[in-house]
Amino acid sequence: MARKIFRRKKLKNFALSAVIFSSLFFFFLFLFLIHDMPDLDNLESKGRRASIIFESYDGKNIATYGDLFKEVVTVDGLPKYVGDAIIAIEDHRFYHHGGVDFFGILRAMLKNLISGRIVQGGSTLTQQLAKNLFLSPNRSVKRKVQELVLALWLEKKFTKKQILSIYLNRVYFGSGAYGIDAAAYRFFGKRAKQLSLFEAAKLAGILKSPAKYSPFYNKEQSNQRTALVLSCMREEKFISAEAEQEALQEIEKPHTLSESMDENRYFTDWIMEHLEDIVQIDNEDLIIRTTLDSNLQKNAIYIIRKALNEEGFKNNATQMALVAIDKIGAIRAMVGGHTYSESQFNRALATRSFGSAFKYFVYLTALEHGSDIYDMISDMPIRIGNWSPKNYKYKSVGHITMLQAFAQSVNTCSIRLAQKVGMPAIIQKARDLGISSELNNNFATALGGSGTNLLEMTAAYGTTMANGKKITPFGIISIKTQRGKILYRAKKMKPKKIISDENCEKMKIMLKEIVENGTGKRAKIPVDCYGKTGTSNDSRDASFIGFSPPLVTGVWIGNDDNSPMNKSMTGGKIPADVWRHFMMSAFGFESPIDKVLIDRSKSKKRQRLKSLIRNLSDKSPRR
Repeated sequence: MARKIFRRKKLKNFALSAVIFSSLFFFFLFLFLIHDMPDLDNLESKGRRASIIFESYDGKNIATYGDLFKEVVTVDGLPKYVGDAIIAIEDHRFYHHGGVDFFGILRAMLKNLISGRIVQGGSTLTQQLAKNLFLSPNRSVKRKVQELVLALWLEKKFTKKQILSIYLNRVYFGSGAYGIDAAAYRFFGKRAKQLSLFEAAKLAGILKSPAKYSPFYNKEQSNQRTALVLSCMREEKFISAEAEQEALQEIEKPHTLSESMDENRYFTDWIMEHLEDIVQIDNEDLIIRTTLDSNLQKNAIYIIRKALNEEGFKNNATQMALVAIDKIGAIRAMVGGHTYSESQFNRALATRSFGSAFKYFVYLTALEHGSDIYDMISDMPIRIGNWSPKNYKYKSVGHITMLQAFAQSVNTCSIRLAQKVGMPAIIQKARDLGISSELNNNFATALGGSGTNLLEMTAAYGTTMANGKKITPFGIISIKTQRGKILYRAKKMKPKKIISDENCEKMKIMLKEIVENGTGKRAKIPVDCYGKTGTSNDSRDASFIGFSPPLVTGVWIGNDDNSPMNKSMTGGKIPADVWRHFMMSAFGFESPIDKVLIDRSKSKKRQRLKSLIRNLSDKSPRR
């Protein structure tokens, strides 16, 4: 009996100790998780989001993001439906929870379990404010705990109106607009206090996915989302059914969106997507010095628009993209489409088929496996299962050299080389050169059957220009505050050697032959140049990618809906022409905007080349 009592006492003491130690453990763990939470003092007065000024490498202002007016708006200073629209679509129980909506979390979990995937989230507006605007973007248990604690803290420190006001001033609406006032001006050319019910609903609809629901990018989905917001507002009794119907009529009316946007934003939007991985964007205004060359960018915009307007549209092509990168990876020009205000979608980053331009990886891999450019290879028809790739306007002669096969872009030769070295080796070489998109392990990929993007393809070709040293594209030189404090500076990096000098020279011979005597003759310029044409099936895509040190440039043309262009469209036509005009302007042989061909002596040409090299290399960070 005594032994049983002793055991019970011992078990009770053990349980009590476990409870005490567990409590202490979780208490100190909780302190650790919240010790570096942001300071909420004067948060309401700091409601505006930082403005961000982008500069070209030589200090010219190329774009501005953020709060355009530097004023803090309040819910009471706006039409009531502005705040109601956001509450209705983002957090309809906003006025009924204390920062964390446990009922909403359970409801979202149930719907996600039924669907078998994440279809709904349970975050409140207060949690969104904490998560997206005050905490690190890293996903971790620590961040989630801080988010919950901070949400409860915000609710205790501020009124609902104050929380909504802070949210409205800082939330990102896309297109570089932080805050409702900046968004109203960006999308509608007016202040937030002048927004109509329809416009307020449209802005509220953007918040879930600024890229997907932007009226600049996808008008149809933006309108559908706007209708959903209005429906939610009616269900929450924020507006009447009559007001909903009246606002819906606005969808059918033509709307002129704000000012014509600067085409530099294709480039600066790309930087904005990754900016918070480099620095935390808070209240202080930032100045970002970029690698963009304002003159090259201006020329690229003009040349692309001229080519589309004069030749592209009548050949059933509606969009083009261009990327120019220097020998250390600095992006000097990026144009993602005809007009940014009509479509913010950046075709330089879009996954497309580059057709025969992908053969660059096939032939490079063959060289690394012991082949030589003068080796003979059969150009006769070939069949793999039920697939028999055809050659474009080429008649087989029996056997030709690898050099001839590359210059004439003979598909059957490329497939035979792919069979010889194996597709895994080709895919690995593409990976080594910076291609990150998924590449199918089949022989169609050797002819460009798998999608990649123009930025990565251009950088991959640039590795040959850089004598085998891998080029990794970058766009930021430095980031500093308005007061001059340096927050980030691009570090000097030693690029990895991934192509031997011997194979680089052999690739240059083949790429030069294409421009001299092959499919890329129209790209030839008065200095040594190298490049490759590419055309996908049914002429859905056409491209030319090439280099003349110190610039490697890629050009693509096609349609966003992947519809075919005219059958005669190839990479050796409009893309090669655009490449030539752009490179001529870069080297000073042509002034595209003035439409004047500049006649220069050899000494002046050499002087211009030296100046270009200094501009493109010396004023960017060494990497």
